[in-house]
Amino acid sequence: MKKQLLIVSVLACSIVSKNVLSQEKKEKVEALNEVVVTATKFATNKKNVGKVVYQITQETIENSQGKTIVDLLNDVPGVEINGNFSTKGQNLGYYIRGGRNRQVAILLDGVNVNDPSSFNGDFDLRQIDINQVEKIEILKGASSTLYGTGAATGVINIILKKASKQGFNGSFNSSIGSNTSSENSNLSAEEFSTNFNFNGTLGNLDYLLALNANGSSGLSAAESTTSNQFEEDNFARQNVMLKLNYALNENFKIGLLTSFDEFSTDFDGFDFDPVTFASIPADRDNNLNSVQKRVGINADYTYTNGALKIRTFFTDINRTETPSDNFFNGEVYGFDIYNNYTFNDEFSFLAGVTSQYQDMTQRTSFSTIEEGSGKQHFYDPYLSLNYMSETGLNLNVGGRLNIHSEYGNNFVYNVNPSYNFNIDENNVKVFASYSTAFITPTLSEIFTKLPSIDELLPEETTTVEGGFDVSLGDKITFNATYFYREETNKIGYDPNTFQTINDLGTFSAKGFETEIIYNVTNELNLLANYTFIDRDENLLLKIPQNKFFIKANYNLAKNTFTSLSYRWVDETQDFGNVNLDSYNLFDLFINHSILDNKVTFYGSLTNILNEDFQEIAGFTTRGRNYNLGLKINL
Repeated sequence: MKKQLLIVSVLACSIVSKNVLSQEKKEKVEALNEVVVTATKFATNKKNVGKVVYQITQETIENSQGKTIVDLLNDVPGVEINGNFSTKGQNLGYYIRGGRNRQVAILLDGVNVNDPSSFNGDFDLRQIDINQVEKIEILKGASSTLYGTGAATGVINIILKKASKQGFNGSFNSSIGSNTSSENSNLSAEEFSTNFNFNGTLGNLDYLLALNANGSSGLSAAESTTSNQFEEDNFARQNVMLKLNYALNENFKIGLLTSFDEFSTDFDGFDFDPVTFASIPADRDNNLNSVQKRVGINADYTYTNGALKIRTFFTDINRTETPSDNFFNGEVYGFDIYNNYTFNDEFSFLAGVTSQYQDMTQRTSFSTIEEGSGKQHFYDPYLSLNYMSETGLNLNVGGRLNIHSEYGNNFVYNVNPSYNFNIDENNVKVFASYSTAFITPTLSEIFTKLPSIDELLPEETTTVEGGFDVSLGDKITFNATYFYREETNKIGYDPNTFQTINDLGTFSAKGFETEIIYNVTNELNLLANYTFIDRDENLLLKIPQNKFFIKANYNLAKNTFTSLSYRWVDETQDFGNVNLDSYNLFDLFINHSILDNKVTFYGSLTNILNEDFQEIAGFTTRGRNYNLGLKINL
C-alpha cells in the first residue's frame, strides 16, 4: 500500500507547468465581525457573543495540509492535547483550561458524539479526517446550557464540509512521511495517508462522499529504558463518510449523515516493581481494534422569523483488546430539537429539548457489565434568550434542566454580557460570563461504584470569566481572558477498593490566556499566544502550567505559502510523581500550488531541532520527521 502511494506521489511530482497562476494565501486577522455558530446555536457575529470563541477556518486548514485536527487544536490558546506528539495509537488527553476529557464536549455538526463505552465517555478525535472538515469552532468555558453534559471547560464543534453547487466536484490527497524518535535517524517512509472526497449538487439533492485511510509504523509505543529496543507498534485506520441533503422546497430540507470508522493499533504496557511499586515500560504484543458506526437524520425548517432544527443520532461502538480479550460495546441514540425565533433586531430566543439513551456491555478481567444491565437515559429541556442592542450592549441568559434516570434532576444556567465600542475607529469588545455546567457519570462509573453508594452525583462546575478583544484596523487583533472555575462532586476512586465515588470538597482552577495577531504586510502574518493554568497540584497531572506558541505565515511567492512555528511547553508531572521536563518544538510547513490551484504540493519538517522529550511518562515521542504530500482538485 505504501509503495503504491509513493509511486503515485512521484508521478504527480513530475508534473511541470510554465503557466503558474497565482493566488494570495494569508491567514487573516480574526475580526470581531466574524460569524460563529457554536456560541448560540445559530449564526451570530462574534462581537455579539459574551464568551470566548476561537475559529480554525478553512483557510487555515488549506494552509496546513498534512496536519491533523489534533495538530490544529494544539495551537489554540488554552488547549493542550496530551499524546499528540507520541505514536498514532496513543490515547489522547483533551485539556481545556486545566480540565480533562470528560469536561470537554465534542460535536460533529453541532451533535454530541460521546462514546458511552469509554471510561470518560469521550470521543476519539482520530476518527475524523481533517480533509472532511470545513472549519472548527472552540467555545471556551462552561456551556452546559446549550450543550448539556460534558461542556464544563469547553466545546469543540467540528463542522463538516458542504457540497459544491456543481454537479460533481472532488479532490484527492495523498502523503508519506517518516515516523522516528529523536534517537533514530531513519528517514524511511513509515507513515502514509490518502483520501478521496466527492461532492456536488444534482437538482434538489446535494451529496458528499469521503474516503480515508492512514497508518504508521516504525515507532514503539513505550520507550525502552535499556539498550534493547522495543518492537514497533503499528497503527491503521479507515473511514467512510456519506452526507446527503434534499431540499423539499426553499424552506424545508432533510438530511442524512452516516459514517463507518475502524482503527487498529498495537500498544505496550508496564511492569511494576514489587518493592517501590514504580511502573517500568514493558514491550507487549497488545492490540486494540475499534469499530464505530454512526447515522443521523436531520431536518431544517426556516420561516419568516426563525428556524426549527431537528437532529437525531445513533452510534454503535465496539472495542476489542487482545490478548486480554477485553470487550466493550456502547450504543447511544437520541435527538436534539430546537427553535430559534427572532422578535426584532434586538430580541431573540432559542428553545429546545435533547435526549440520550445509552447502553453498555463490558467484559474484562476486572469487571463485567452484562448485556442489557448497563443503561441510563436523560431528557434536557433548555432555553436561551439573546439581547443585542444598537448601543453595543449584548446579553445572553439561559437555563437547562437535566432530568436523569439515575440521579434525578440538575439545573444549570448562564449569564453572558458583552459591550462593543470604538476608540478612534478601532473595535473593542469587553465581556464577562458566569456559567454553570455538569458532567453525568459514565455507564462504566455508575456500574463500578461502591455498593454503599445509592447513586453517583453529577460533577458540577461554576465558571467566571472576563476579558477583552481589540481590533486595530485590519492590522492587529489582541485579546485576553481571565477565568476562575470551581468543581464539586468530582468523580474519583476509593483508595482501598478502587471503586467509583464522589470526591468530597471543592476543587478550583484559574488562569488566563492571551493572543495577538499582526498582519505585518500582505505577505507576512504573525501570531502568538500564551496560556497560564493554576490549579490543585493533584489535578494538574500532564497539564502544563505555562504554554507559549508563536507562528509566522509568509507568502514566499504568490502561489507559495510557508509557515514556521515554535512552541514551548512547561514541565509537567505524571502519575507516580514522575517529573517530565519542559520542551521546545520548531516546525516548518510549505505548500505550492500550480494549474490554477488544481494541484498543490506540500511538505513539513517537524521537531526540527530533534528535541528529546516525553509528554507521557514511559512513552515514546516523535523526533525530527518529514511529511510530503500532493493534493489534486478534480
